Amino acid sequence: MRSYPLRRAAMVAIVAAGLLAVAPAANATHRHDVSTAVDQGAPAYHDSGLDPTPYLGWNTFYGLGGGSEAQVKSVADFLVSSGMRNAGYRYVWLDGGWQANPPRDGAGNLAANPTTYPDGIPSLVTYLHGLGMKVGIYTDAGTYDPAHCGLGSGGHYQQDANLFASWQVDAVKVDFLCGIAQNLDPATVYTQFSAAIAHSGRPMLLNLCDPVTSAWGNFPPSEEAGFAYSYGPLLADSWRTDTDVAFGTPTAGEWPDILRNMDDNAAHPEANGPGHYNDPDYLIPMRQLADGSLELTQEESTTQLVMWAEMASPLMVGSDPRTLPQAMIDTLDNPEIIAVDQDPLDIQGVRVATSATGDVYSKVLSGNGQRAVVLLNRTGSATSMTVTFGNAGLTGTVAVRDLRARADLGSFAGSYTTTVPAHGTALLKLSGADLEPGTDIGGSASASPAVVRFDDTHVDTFVRAANGSLAEFDGTQWTDLGRQILGQPAAYGSAGGVIDVFVRGNDNHAYRRTFNGTSWGGWTGLGGTLTDAPTAAYNSPTSWSLFARGADGQVWSRGPNSCWTSIGAPNNLPIYGRPSAVTDANGTYVAVRTSDDQVWWRTADTTGTWSAWSALGGVISGSPTLLATEGRVYLFARAGDYTLWQRNFVSGAWGNWFPRGEFASNAFYGSLGTAAGANGSAWVALRGTDGHVHLTVL
Repeated sequence: MRSYPLRRAAMVAIVAAGLLAVAPAANATHRHDVSTAVDQGAPAYHDSGLDPTPYLGWNTFYGLGGGSEAQVKSVADFLVSSGMRNAGYRYVWLDGGWQANPPRDGAGNLAANPTTYPDGIPSLVTYLHGLGMKVGIYTDAGTYDPAHCGLGSGGHYQQDANLFASWQVDAVKVDFLCGIAQNLDPATVYTQFSAAIAHSGRPMLLNLCDPVTSAWGNFPPSEEAGFAYSYGPLLADSWRTDTDVAFGTPTAGEWPDILRNMDDNAAHPEANGPGHYNDPDYLIPMRQLADGSLELTQEESTTQLVMWAEMASPLMVGSDPRTLPQAMIDTLDNPEIIAVDQDPLDIQGVRVATSATGDVYSKVLSGNGQRAVVLLNRTGSATSMTVTFGNAGLTGTVAVRDLRARADLGSFAGSYTTTVPAHGTALLKLSGADLEPGTDIGGSASASPAVVRFDDTHVDTFVRAANGSLAEFDGTQWTDLGRQILGQPAAYGSAGGVIDVFVRGNDNHAYRRTFNGTSWGGWTGLGGTLTDAPTAAYNSPTSWSLFARGADGQVWSRGPNSCWTSIGAPNNLPIYGRPSAVTDANGTYVAVRTSDDQVWWRTADTTGTWSAWSALGGVISGSPTLLATEGRVYLFARAGDYTLWQRNFVSGAWGNWFPRGEFASNAFYGSLGTAAGANGSAWVALRGTDGHVHLTVL
């Protein structure tokens, strides 16, 4: 039984003062506890379990080409003696050129070049393992064709995976040079190779290396490196996001290519996460040109390292480390730079400000109020640059540390300004208070919430708590409603204070429970085989359509008295996460997140006739949320850079996407719970990065 007068008093306090002090539950999750992120609009991503943070090491290609057994051992010895191994650079990766010519022996197995690798790969692996190193090896997704690739695994995926496993190899890079020539589909063949690794009997890190871009010619977008984010996270530990950052031979003028690969890698930060990483290619510090000058200066080389660390990318050195000056080795080994890359959240830093001079990037780190910020000077002259703390999601007095110099700089309010060298960076750690949106109403959220509004003083919020139970906040207190659920609940209000709540149970069936204005009824099973949380196009307790992602990844629907039926999915491909649905006088609207992180939608008119699926674009990192109000439909989505964006459907047409400036980057997880407010406003409940539920009005 509830006390509506008490709830009204509490909600008046929220609206009038914008603040409500609610003690968090005793088991409230700590900020950025990634173990609590449940059903937030993405599938179960690949995680080999080998590298919960981006891997570090050295690759032969840019420094040695094919190399030789003696050279590889010499570099490995140097990685140990220089301290690079202990700093984290543990992978020694043989790129193309290790193989014999032709690459297979009489038994059809890949074989090492007997001249350059006379003792064979297993012997070299044993040596490298003895140094405390891990070993990577190279192949191609296509069938061997000497005109296009030095070796290929086409037709031999399982055989080659088994062979690498028998050699005790720790990682496999799969190129796409013969794949390009043979017009293969990278997603298809990489899926097959990933399965072969999984069935080899040995966990091995998998790096997908499709280097195709528009500069290579006229290729379908699905075959280019920039599309790998849409399938790579499901298949591999890392995937290339651009073409090669350099050439095998050091070449003057490589700074623009560093920026190119950085910018292209920045396009889809939402694909990055624990155990799966965007890969903008190898580090190429200070390779020497034929005349003795440098391909990249030390500052430019440091910029590449800093930006790769800020983006939580693998740090694979491509230069021959034996040729680097001690100052560059010391920079590569800087534990505070490496710690940014190795933060266990694996959140890719994103651009939060830009100007003619350069960019400001912010990366959320573990713990409360922690950010790694990069001021990147893209120009050829030293310049003054500023980070505004609000852009990085911080408020109050902020302590600033220079991670390159490993020195504290003091505490500042509002912003910090410093001079950044040409083509250089300032890498700062900011420690302050998180700028959380809205009013903190406490709780211990482990998924996105739902909100029901009857008026500005009568609002209920629902969420999956840290213990997995459905919990309700009625304006005064949190109450456990006694059912274990998965993901985001869906909740709707109707006349007389009636509330309907729909959830996905632990058995993957849908359930409904109704509050009749006085008390809660029992749970009603609605069946289905749900693979994410449900949502409803809701008119009343007797008129609603429930939508959910089914076992096939398509959208399924049912009403109060009907069975589950499929309404499909865009291009008949599995969607990500939870669909969103609303209804108004013109019909029903359904929006979904597709595997390429766009929003697609479909509508049914008042006769129940469905339109075709159509794209609404965007780059999103959570399930979309629709809200019908005042003859309009609002679409909200957490963008790829972790900010909130909106798009409105008015008079039968969609407007453009626009950002909601109230939300700094990474201020909330997942998707929103929304309810229509007065005068076209939107009441919004969200899961803050502090693990609490926050309530605001937009």
